[in-house]
Amino acid sequence: MIDSVKQYLKAPEWRKQHRWRRAIWHMMSSVGLTGVHALPLNRRWVDIHYRKMSMTGLDPAFNGKKIVQISDLHYSPVVWARYLLQYVKWVNELEPDLVVVTGDLITGGYRFAHRIATILSHLKPKYGVINTFGNHDYSIYGKNNSIEGSRRADYLEKCLRDRGLAVLRNETFEWHVEGATRPLAIVGLDDEWSDHIDPHTAWQGVDPNLPILCLNHNPANCVELMEWPWQWMLAGHTHGRQVATSRFGRAFYPHRFREYTHGYYNVKGRHLYVNRGLSYGQRVLHWCRPEITVFKLEAESRENNLV
Repeated sequence: MIDSVKQYLKAPEWRKQHRWRRAIWHMMSSVGLTGVHALPLNRRWVDIHYRKMSMTGLDPAFNGKKIVQISDLHYSPVVWARYLLQYVKWVNELEPDLVVVTGDLITGGYRFAHRIATILSHLKPKYGVINTFGNHDYSIYGKNNSIEGSRRADYLEKCLRDRGLAVLRNETFEWHVEGATRPLAIVGLDDEWSDHIDPHTAWQGVDPNLPILCLNHNPANCVELMEWPWQWMLAGHTHGRQVATSRFGRAFYPHRFREYTHGYYNVKGRHLYVNRGLSYGQRVLHWCRPEITVFKLEAESRENNLV
């Protein structure tokens, strides 16, 4: 009997677990524990979303290359390693060329930094893994811009780099592929909430004529960043949820209203995609399922872009 239960939890069948998982989520929600993620999920409940990423000026050698985005892992005492490792397996099965992780890798102390680095080191894209940071990566000390917040983020960066993973904190990475005469520029911004974002430094020396992909954890400042050249921006942070939606919320917390919550947005002719993340939030709801996003690159001529 015990072995049967263990096997069921390791390889759940969604049709047989939907009702009791919904009951558990509603129970946890009532006591403020919606962030607990311990058990494996059925793959059918994870939204593996496919989308074309057309870019003007992209070298044709990039056509068909796949960028997989994951976000908001929140590895912590309530988000367990085995919950996240199932996503690593599924991402690898997608055979990505590049994986980008758009912030909030951990929510916890120093010990989670080297553990999340170990988990992400199991990703096997052809051209590597690029990480950017979010507010939780600076911990609760981030908002007051304290030395401790920066120390924790620096330690997380070290752990990631020690395992061969790239980290962009107001930096640009030029992605080169075989047969391409010009790279794809990937600008990774640091966290805005903790006031570590610095687009001036991030775009310093970047050729504006290159196709540019921007990684930015919180999409709230998307319009403000229109000053700098980018065609696509990939973000996370929201977990797909709107906040301050009630009459009370709109009256007392209007600053918390989110213009961009999940999915694709055309922002003044540019492209923004907000990933719903993997952990935390009311994940039992259909519109807020955990998400892995697969972007397939394609070159778009400047003439077609003006039509």
